[in-house]
Amino acid sequence: MVRTALLVAGKDLRQRLRDRSALVIAFVAPFVLAAIIGLAFGGDSAFRATYAVADADRGPVAAGFTDGVLASPGLRDLVTVRRVDTGAARALVERGEADAAFLLPAGFTASVQQGGAATITVLESGENPIAGQVARSLAEAYAAELAATQLAVRTALDASGQPPTKTEARRLGERAAAGRAPVQLVEGQTGGRTIEAANYFGPSMAIFFLFFTVSFGARSILAERRQGTLRRLLASAASPGGVLAGKALAAFTLGTASVLVMWLATTLVFGADWGDPVAVVTLTVSSVLSAIGITALVVTLARTDEQAEGYSSLVVFTLALLGGNFVYLAQLPELLQRLSLLTPNGWALRGFVDLVADGGGLSTVAAPVAVTLTVGLVTGGLALYRARRMVMA
Repeated sequence: MVRTALLVAGKDLRQRLRDRSALVIAFVAPFVLAAIIGLAFGGDSAFRATYAVADADRGPVAAGFTDGVLASPGLRDLVTVRRVDTGAARALVERGEADAAFLLPAGFTASVQQGGAATITVLESGENPIAGQVARSLAEAYAAELAATQLAVRTALDASGQPPTKTEARRLGERAAAGRAPVQLVEGQTGGRTIEAANYFGPSMAIFFLFFTVSFGARSILAERRQGTLRRLLASAASPGGVLAGKALAAFTLGTASVLVMWLATTLVFGADWGDPVAVVTLTVSSVLSAIGITALVVTLARTDEQAEGYSSLVVFTLALLGGNFVYLAQLPELLQRLSLLTPNGWALRGFVDLVADGGGLSTVAAPVAVTLTVGLVTGGLALYRARRMVMA
């Protein structure tokens, strides 16, 4: 049986290596697509924004926002501030030249000093929703801090039993203007290293095309049965188990080589770091086994090559969309993030991302390896049962 498996595996590998389309899918397409998507999502991912400020008040409380909050150490390196009048601020937002605009009305300082409301109008362009949300949060937080300052001063004055004087009201405004920035943005990351585009889309594209690569082995059973070569092979005293093992071995070899070549190529060309080598190889092996099991089971449900190709493509793209192969897992809606845990793609990608972010080893990918390996063994076992019946038919 071992000799049969090795002979069948060698035959299938030679056929695959002579097939240019198989080589493109296994080695070229993953790298090209990863490069394209990586360039699209790559670059400087730090937060940047341009804000227009129309200060019609020119008072100390308004200055506390424009010169204090927006120029604070946590924001001044990330935000470009353009000081303009109200009409120009609206125009900049409408043209998309500013991500948001802050409108501070005349009498803003006087209103705060007299215990009135602190209102800052925020206009958002909509082209950069994150920048707009940050702008809104900055204005709301500053207004809330002014209100808290007013309450603290009023409480102290009420306790003294004396009405506030003009000097005390002025000090209220000065205290609010001199307060700390209510919101600060600090660039940082979780784990030990940054998840660059190449670190994410290298493994994600390798996993995506892995399913197409290993499906050749299962689909070749249908092709050989149609051509009659499978019957002649079994007539030569080759056992069905040996034939199936050989095809699985060929698919495993080609699939593993595809992922490892992708690892090497992205490392050399883009400087990607997939993490601890032992953990990467272990997760690669379990991912390849899960891909073989799923594609083989899907193929055994088909009766023709066309059906097998259609079923395989449907399953592969569904798993890829749910598993986060085309979009960062962290950017998926919460529901899709949960659904991704139902796919081997999602677990494998989490493992590769954790290796980069945490800089861990085998313990870091223990759960992804266990899940993908279990999926491979279960689906592979069902596929083997159905494939034996298919071979003997």
